[in-house]
Amino acid sequence: MTAVPKYVDKDERRRKVAGALRRIAARQGLEGVSVRTVAAEAGISAGAVQRDFATKDDLLLFALRDSLDAVTERFSRIRIGPGLLTFAEGLRAVLVDLLPTDEERLAQARVWAAFYAGAAVSEDFARVLAEYDEQSRAALRKAVAYAAEQGELAPGLEPEQAVELVLVLLDGIWLRVARQTPDTPEQDGRAAVDAAVAAVTGRPAPGNG
Repeated sequence: MTAVPKYVDKDERRRKVAGALRRIAARQGLEGVSVRTVAAEAGISAGAVQRDFATKDDLLLFALRDSLDAVTERFSRIRIGPGLLTFAEGLRAVLVDLLPTDEERLAQARVWAAFYAGAAVSEDFARVLAEYDEQSRAALRKAVAYAAEQGELAPGLEPEQAVELVLVLLDGIWLRVARQTPDTPEQDGRAAVDAAVAAVTGRPAPGNG
């Protein structure tokens, strides 16, 4: 009797690998990541991991893109415009979404922080982050243009300056988050978010006076 080949969902396996890598990186940093440790964490064989990722760098780049894609997808649900959120409300929602309200977000922040540091010595890491910056910049230009039309930018702040300021604030808040733990008081992060929104809009963050 011929054995029926076991069906393997490659996408599901890659998701398991990405999740395992994030957990390891959150606990130990990128130094703890290897084909062997990721396979053990994911509960699959090292050979299965190597079929998808020939090298450690392949693993790391996949995990970075996976984390950034997950965050970008969450951000895409936050919509500003007529009948939707104001620019200030949308910006606050995006920044609040980065706070470590669960282990997944904390792990994503720590993976990103590790890659941010690694980009100083790795051209591949730097290229992925540069691509993400350009995607974020393009989306922000549209949002900031709407904010300028609605008079929602701080006095004297030009649209392109606002775009760069928001990118700096996103980086800064995510790096701050990466140092925190799930039991860090949530109001601490929200205070930083409100200050960031006020810096861009020139007025208190929505709901804060």
